[in-house]
Amino acid sequence: MIVRLTLIFLVITEVVFAQIGTGEWRVHVPNKKALDITLSNNQLYCAYENGLFEYDPEAGESRLWTAVSGLSDVKLTCLGQYPSKKAVFVGYENGNIDKLENNRITNIPAIRLAEIQGNKKINRFYSHGPFVYVATGFGIVKVDPIKNEVKDTYYPTFNNASVTDIVIIGDTIFALTTNRLMKGLVNNIALADPSSWLADPRLPALVTTSSSYTHLKAVNQQLVALKQNENYGLDSVFHLRYEGNLLISDGPFDLQINSLNSTENKLLVNTEGAVFVYNSDLTEDFVRSSFDLGTWISPVGTVFSPDILWIADDQLGLRRIFGPYNVTSVAFEGPSKSSFYSMDWQDGRLAIVGGGLSSISPTFSQSGLYLFEEEKWGLRDLSNMTAWAGQPIWDFLSVSINPNNKEQLAVGTFSQLPLSIMDESGQVVQTYTPVNSTLTPTAVGGEWILVSALNYDDKGNLWALNAYSDRPLNVLTKDGVWYNFDCGTAAKNRFSRKMVIDYNGNKWFALEGAGVYGYKDNGTVADASDDDFVQLNTGENTGALPSNTVTALAVDFDNKIWIGTDNGFAVLYNSNGAFDASPGQYNAQRIKLEFEGNVEYVLGNTAITDIEVDGGNRKWIGTANAGIILLSADGLEIIEQHTTSNSPLISNNIIDLKLDQSTGELFIITDLGLISYRTTATYEDPEYSDVKIFPNPARPDFEGPITIQGIRYNSDVKITDVAGNLVYMTTSNGGTATWDGKTVKGEKVTTGVYLIWTAANDGKGRKVGKVLVVN
Repeated sequence: MIVRLTLIFLVITEVVFAQIGTGEWRVHVPNKKALDITLSNNQLYCAYENGLFEYDPEAGESRLWTAVSGLSDVKLTCLGQYPSKKAVFVGYENGNIDKLENNRITNIPAIRLAEIQGNKKINRFYSHGPFVYVATGFGIVKVDPIKNEVKDTYYPTFNNASVTDIVIIGDTIFALTTNRLMKGLVNNIALADPSSWLADPRLPALVTTSSSYTHLKAVNQQLVALKQNENYGLDSVFHLRYEGNLLISDGPFDLQINSLNSTENKLLVNTEGAVFVYNSDLTEDFVRSSFDLGTWISPVGTVFSPDILWIADDQLGLRRIFGPYNVTSVAFEGPSKSSFYSMDWQDGRLAIVGGGLSSISPTFSQSGLYLFEEEKWGLRDLSNMTAWAGQPIWDFLSVSINPNNKEQLAVGTFSQLPLSIMDESGQVVQTYTPVNSTLTPTAVGGEWILVSALNYDDKGNLWALNAYSDRPLNVLTKDGVWYNFDCGTAAKNRFSRKMVIDYNGNKWFALEGAGVYGYKDNGTVADASDDDFVQLNTGENTGALPSNTVTALAVDFDNKIWIGTDNGFAVLYNSNGAFDASPGQYNAQRIKLEFEGNVEYVLGNTAITDIEVDGGNRKWIGTANAGIILLSADGLEIIEQHTTSNSPLISNNIIDLKLDQSTGELFIITDLGLISYRTTATYEDPEYSDVKIFPNPARPDFEGPITIQGIRYNSDVKITDVAGNLVYMTTSNGGTATWDGKTVKGEKVTTGVYLIWTAANDGKGRKVGKVLVVN
């Protein structure tokens, strides 16, 4: 039997090592901005906004913990440890706490779930004796790290001020707030009462918000505090003494101080550009600065391990310093920044712009453009794009990849440089402004131009929405000529949103407060005489939309226009006929269901943020507060719903969706970051040129579906044993079918090789592959 199985492994060639399996999730953690660092049991732990990076310096092995792979939450804030159990604590912005011990995460949700008004943020951990003390946005929480429960809560101030750091020396517990230092007896059972605390006179109370106390450390039983100032170069580190405080470094630092750490009985002062290391008597030991390292450092946390200085860098993640001119980085694959706004995909290439809007006003974000291809992330921003360097460009809001050439893409912004074209060189080769295009500044004044949506058509023409202008619809032809189009008085000077192009070449776009516009150029872009447009709004005979605030548009395989609004969705069934129809005959329709004798609209008044059509013509619906919903092709059935309560989805507030139609991976921008989910549908391959079957072999510990990709649309799929006996049958979603490894009766199949057959609409069957199942 062993020999036979070995031969089978060698014979089967359809083996695909997918990054994530069908039905699996992954969080795309930004890998440059580290937040904190700690060392436990010779393992390094570095916190990032949405992930915890674990690294073994000796073995060179690493692991990324996320909300998919074990963490209970996102938005990490700090790390701590409980040395006697070699446990690492993870704090979150919402008060959640995780304990990582023996490769196992235990959640301690008491603070997150507590009915406390205001700030619950975890600021710092401090381990002492059998307890871990937690500095939070409202006070101090005493945690039993063995039982994983809260033992007590202390309020050092009467106004429940945020505690930024904690130190215990002897029988005294010190609590640092943003404007004073409080102290009490650590064994006092009445520490929940603010009157049991006294202000420590060594740190004077701050009466201005321009400066604050942020860090408190103990070195050789001596207290050291950091005061940060809004003005650059005025931060100070104090050695606290009753006979008069001493300034570390004899005065305010010239550089901004990010944090303090104490390790191996040394004080580490982390500044912009340097780490200052002090001995136990607080005399300077050595400095590692950007000048003698040959590279800029921005440490927010530091540890020794041993003879090596490890830093959590605000700009370049986890880095190790061996000595002068000897700095290396330890990284994991991920986007460089954490700002995500909208996406486009073509032929295995995902492009994401990282701008943003505050309501409908600019945010001046310069996050640029992310590219994700072949499992590698890249960034294009002002630091590496020659045409953008030093230019008044910000708020990257829209992107489109040319379907005829995926190396060419267009990027739209809300700035003085509204449109850029990139080519295979990876650089911007052309920029457009009102000087050399039909784009115009916003009607609200100033020199800013807002390009809110971009779409290449199948001819290579680039269509652009120019918000707050007289003529919002513009086109740059493949020959380099610009045109814009008059869509009537109601379309002028409005904020514009999404845009799609249907299979007849008609353009559909949303204007704030005016519903949806359709524009038909009849294939003659240069000749406006044969053009037509139609407006759909909430009027009874002019569209019957559920709202004039249209937030999502999609075209399905039947050329129906799916229209999402802040009050549910509707479908325009005869999109091409709408241009010639009489009033009332081109209304969009809301899909109705009868439930318990009542007729209801599908999804009711749910606020829709985006709609994506997958390879099976199903609709993925992004919502403002209800996560992601998958509807059947006709919209009558809810197939799946993913929320934070029933899936690894990190937020129910969805900003944008985009499908990689070749793999089925759905990329999801939320208000808390980027996550993706591998769906069960892809575009078809009628030629069966690249059929993929995975996992192959399917081993005993595999619990997900076996996936067959690269087949024809809506294929009947049959699984047989090698003798030709039918085992299972299903129908593909687009070009993908899945099998749960069971028979039609729901029983697990026995170990063996199984053949996969498909039959499309013509009824002709063909073997597309085989899979080994080991049970």
